[in-house]
Amino acid sequence: MKIVNDSSSSCRHCSFYRPEGRRGGTCQKLSVPVNSNWEACTLACSPFPNNLKKLEEIVHLETVFSLKYADKSPLTVNSSPKEIVGTTTNKTL
Repeated sequence: MKIVNDSSSSCRHCSFYRPEGRRGGTCQKLSVPVNSNWEACTLACSPFPNNLKKLEEIVHLETVFSLKYADKSPLTVNSSPKEIVGTTTNKTL
């Protein structure tokens, strides 16, 4: 079984590949003509950045934000369990 690395598998999937003509293109990193179906070199870079670290930070921030402001709800419960007092109107269930 072939081990797949983090980079692109062929030149056409590399972010440095620029198509020219029908079948070929150029490698912007090496400044050489390449074929789109060639196996990518070790300098290949995925066109999509790996943002897993940033995604984990966003999920953490969402959790912290929701926990911090969960107790600051605009609705409060009166002594009667059926009556909820909102910020502008009173409603009876």
